[in-house]
Amino acid sequence: MRSFAFILLIIPLAILLDLYVYKGLRKVLSCSKPHLKSIFFWLFWVFSFGMIAGILVFVLRYESGKGTEDLTRQIMSYNGIFIAQFVIKLVYAVFEAIRDLSSIIGIVLVRLKVKKTARKAPMSESRREFIRKAGIMASVIPFIGIIHGIGWGRFNFTLHHKRISYPNLPEAFDGLRIVQLSDAHLGSFNGRVDRIEEVVDRINELEPDLIFFTGDMVNNFSHEMSGWVPTWKRLKAKIGKFSVLGNHDYGGYSEWPSPQAKKKNLQEIIRQEKEMGFNLLLNKKSRLEKDGESIVIAGVENWGNPPFPQYGDLDKTLNGVSGDEFTILLSHDPDHWDKKVIPDGRADLTLSGHTHGAQMGIEIGNFKISPVQLRYKRWAGLYRENDQYLYVNRGLGYLAFPGRVGIWPEITLIDLQKA
Repeated sequence: MRSFAFILLIIPLAILLDLYVYKGLRKVLSCSKPHLKSIFFWLFWVFSFGMIAGILVFVLRYESGKGTEDLTRQIMSYNGIFIAQFVIKLVYAVFEAIRDLSSIIGIVLVRLKVKKTARKAPMSESRREFIRKAGIMASVIPFIGIIHGIGWGRFNFTLHHKRISYPNLPEAFDGLRIVQLSDAHLGSFNGRVDRIEEVVDRINELEPDLIFFTGDMVNNFSHEMSGWVPTWKRLKAKIGKFSVLGNHDYGGYSEWPSPQAKKKNLQEIIRQEKEMGFNLLLNKKSRLEKDGESIVIAGVENWGNPPFPQYGDLDKTLNGVSGDEFTILLSHDPDHWDKKVIPDGRADLTLSGHTHGAQMGIEIGNFKISPVQLRYKRWAGLYRENDQYLYVNRGLGYLAFPGRVGIWPEITLIDLQKA
C-alpha cells in the first residue's frame, strides 16, 4: 500500500519536528507563570497530535474507495491547515537549529580552551535568544503566503505564451496555434464550475487551432467528472482537441473491491473525456492533413519513474512515423522525455505536465525555483535538447495542498512557426 509507506515517513518526521519546536518554544515561555506554561503544553500537543491523527484518518478513508465530494472537501481543508502549521514549524525550526548550532560551537571552543579574546568569540546568549525570537516572527511570513495561496493563488490562472520555430514544420502549418492544459484534478475544485468557465472563455478568445490536455483529469475517481462535461465541451479548437491520461486517472491511489471495479472507473473517465470532445490518444497517433502536407499528433499512456506506472509504449505509438515527419507528442510525465523521447528522436515537440511546479515556489521572469526541482529535472516551462523541445505545463488544478503560492495555475499558448 503506497499510502502506508507515506504514513510511515511523514508521521515520524512530524513528531520529531514537533518535539524540536516545542523544545524551543518552551524556553521562550520559561519566564511565564506555571499555569500559562501548562495551557501552552496542552494546546500545543493536542493540536499537534490532532494533525497527525488526521493523516491516518483521511488517508485510510480515501483509500477505502469512498472518495465522495464531501470527503474531498474535508481532506483539502485539513491539508491546508496541516501544511500551514508544518511550514510555520519548519521555518521556526531552521532558526532554532542555527541557535543550537551556535551554542554547540561555543561549547566546543570553550572546551578547546579558546580564549575569549580569540578572533571569533562564541555568540552571546542574548544573540542566540534573538535568533530564536526572530524565528517566531519569520514563521509568520510563509503563513501569510499560504493563506494568500489558498484564498487567491489557486484561481490565479496565468497565460504563458511561447513561440517556437522549426525548419521542418510544413508550410501549411506555419502559425499553428496550440493551447495546452494539464492536471485539472477536477475533484479538488469541489464543484466550482464557475472558475473553469472563466478558463474556457479565455481559451476560446485565443481561437486555438488545437487544444491538448496532458493528463490527470481527476484525482482518482470517475465521479469527480460529474457535472463538468458541459463546461469542458465548450472548449473550441479549429482543428481538434486531443488528450492523454495521467497517473491519477488510472485509479491507483485507493483500494478497489475488485480489478473489475478499478477498470470500470478508468473506462468511465475515458468515456467522459470523449464526451467532452477529446480524441483520447492511448499509445496512438493521428495525422493531420492540410494543403497536401501533414503533421503527426501522438499520445502515450502514462510513463513515469517508479513508483509511477509505465503504461506508455513509445515504439507502439510512433510505429510507422519517419524521422522526417513533424511530430507533436503528448506525454504526461516529463521524465519520459529524457529517458525515452530524446533517444528516440522522432518527437519535435513534447507536451507534459504532472509536476504542478509543486504549487509552491518563486517565479520572476526567467528565474524560477521550487522544491519540485529536487525530484524533477524538467518541471516547468520550455526546455530544448538539440532540435527537440519539451514544454512542461504547471497544471490547471491543485492536489493535496488546496492552493498555489508563487507557481500559478497555467494556460499554455504555443505558436509554431516555420524557421
